Amino acid sequence: MQTHAAGFFEDADIKLLNRNFYFSQDFKNGDATINPNTKERKGRRAEWANGVIASFSSGFTQGPIGLGLDLRGLYGFKLDGGNGLAGDGNSGPGLLPRRGYNRDGKPKDSFGKLDYELKARFLDTELRYGDVRPINPVVHTSDIRLLPQSFRGLTLVNDSFKGISIQAGKLESQSDRTDTGHNQDLGTAYGGRFKQVDDFKYFGFDLNHKDQFFVKLHHGRLDNIWNQTSLYLDWVQPLSDYFTLNANLRYYRTRDTGQKLLGQFSNNSWSSQIGLKAGPHNFVVAHTQIDKDSPFDYLWHTWDFFLNTNSQVSDFNNPNERIWLMRYDYDFAALGIPGLSIITRYVRGTDIDGTSVASGYSAYKNIKNGRHWERNFWVSYVVQSGAAKDLAIKMLQATHRVSGDHTAESNIDELRILVEYPLSF
Repeated sequence: MQTHAAGFFEDADIKLLNRNFYFSQDFKNGDATINPNTKERKGRRAEWANGVIASFSSGFTQGPIGLGLDLRGLYGFKLDGGNGLAGDGNSGPGLLPRRGYNRDGKPKDSFGKLDYELKARFLDTELRYGDVRPINPVVHTSDIRLLPQSFRGLTLVNDSFKGISIQAGKLESQSDRTDTGHNQDLGTAYGGRFKQVDDFKYFGFDLNHKDQFFVKLHHGRLDNIWNQTSLYLDWVQPLSDYFTLNANLRYYRTRDTGQKLLGQFSNNSWSSQIGLKAGPHNFVVAHTQIDKDSPFDYLWHTWDFFLNTNSQVSDFNNPNERIWLMRYDYDFAALGIPGLSIITRYVRGTDIDGTSVASGYSAYKNIKNGRHWERNFWVSYVVQSGAAKDLAIKMLQATHRVSGDHTAESNIDELRILVEYPLSF
């Protein structure tokens, strides 16, 4: 019996998140974007929108098998961003959808959808079906725009063994961050979406040993495109009350499969990081290497957190690329301002060579010696008490520059400003 289950309504909660989002990109050094509606070259795009995400999460019914239901209502509306400045609802900024089957009409003034998840629990196993949002190294559902992404499918999580969490799932379609439906095609971030892709299946486990040593081993198969295996190793070692050392390794092995819709390729990508936390200070150095047959690719519009050196404008995942990152964080609680923090980062990538990439990644074919760098400055503040408790304000600024013959990316100055106010009932 589920001795910890109080009941469907007894354990239920309702949450409401208001998200106000401003997103602008200024193209530099002659680079530009193409307006999908007018086909004009534009040197700038910008959008301002507000999103409301209302969530109902039930508890589980009592008995040997607990049943429950989760619902999410998502609604976004435009505050500013006319036809001349709005993005394509797909890449950056991508806060608002455009009208038309090919998303080449004028920007919509508002959009929304309803997600659902049916859930069942038996002992330490939880099964969900519906508009699910799995999070693991081979599929990390995105919530980095106005409204979150979801997948239509089945997921399973088992926590029977202490310190070990097992995940598995089968995803058959997805709903993008600007979609209003739930049956969109699956695909990859750099290869596009394909009607020939029937599903994405994954399986893996997470191991937590005394909150000091962490292992993640996961495998995913994207139908007719790839098999991808990931290995994460994380280590945290306190040296004293003030100093903590941390290090990690990320490795991905990706191989084509089935109809090979993106061509024949073999990709190995790895990333390592070492950091030192000294009270309110945190210093990090990271390095990443990408193999030559393809960029490091991932599921369409999932959150690209996978390798240690991905950034705000660029993923730093081009074929053959070698990347270095330096990062510094500071927590202003040490100065009596809890909730305020800053992150500064510098990332540099060299040796980009796409002359031998698979057919599905032809945008890299003419690059032999590409280089680029990015500088980030991120500030966030979370109100700690009072009527506005948990109100979060974030500003993310990035400068990205390309050189050599790197034509697959652009010179961009980017600014994102978010204000989020969560309420719980």
